[in-house]
Amino acid sequence: MAVLKQTYLIVLIIVLVLFSLLAFVPFGSSANPVVIAKTMDAGHVFAFILLSGLFYLVLETYGKWRALLISAVISVLLMIVVELIQPYVGRTASFADVQMGLLGVFLALSGMLVWRSQTRRLLRVTHLLFFVLTLVWVAQPAWSEWRAFWLRDQQFPVLGGFESGLEKKLWKAHGKGTTISFSDKHVVEGVNSLKIETIGHTWSGVRYAAGDQDWRGYQFLKIELYNAGLPFMLNIRIDDGVRNSPDYGDRYDGQYRLDAGDNTLMISLAEVENRPKSRLLAMNKIRKMILFLSKKETPREFYLDDIRLIP
Repeated sequence: MAVLKQTYLIVLIIVLVLFSLLAFVPFGSSANPVVIAKTMDAGHVFAFILLSGLFYLVLETYGKWRALLISAVISVLLMIVVELIQPYVGRTASFADVQMGLLGVFLALSGMLVWRSQTRRLLRVTHLLFFVLTLVWVAQPAWSEWRAFWLRDQQFPVLGGFESGLEKKLWKAHGKGTTISFSDKHVVEGVNSLKIETIGHTWSGVRYAAGDQDWRGYQFLKIELYNAGLPFMLNIRIDDGVRNSPDYGDRYDGQYRLDAGDNTLMISLAEVENRPKSRLLAMNKIRKMILFLSKKETPREFYLDDIRLIP
């Protein structure tokens, strides 16, 4: 028993070291912030399943209920301390992380209580089913983001085909009140287009998470659009991953007139690369693209399809 307890203690120390590295090392400006955020959310559950479970195993010789109580208290204090320290090391404190950590503690300690103290098969099977279903629910958001990440790479140089629901993870409404949805109207390729309904007098539109794509070797960005109303001016912004939130003169900003009906934009990537005032845009690290209306515009409805890079 002493040898086993010592083994648990060694594993606990290793897990604590790894947890500290993940909790306190800043990620900086991520090319895929949503993927990282969703993965870290799920990671809090798995981390505290391990930590609280190991705390219990180390303390179990002092009694079942005492081990449960002390493990829960230590785990909760640890997650609170982590969230309090993170803002000082370039990370962000989050109550949602605490909630996910508490879920991990509950799963682990309830499992210890059921599997190490109970012999009733129905209770064990019920807990196992609950445990597995909960972990699937926890992991699903991160899994969806990683699938969208994989789809983006697979369909490149197509940036927007709008044939998979996963593309809604890549193309998102920009501006409060803007709505986007798949539509079977004004389709150029496939069976769907992306319908954008903006609101007036705000920077309203749609943004694409490029994730530091390499656009080198291509000459044009082609965008098929359909304007359902009167002509208006569409702004297109393209950022690279060199600087986080670059100023106006440190990125690509273009303005294009959209006539009523069908429009095809062919944007020179050489022009995109040369637009920043003091440097070249890093075409091997294109991070995001935003298509938006100025604050002067009234509400608009337009459709996007078959957005791709042309050699």
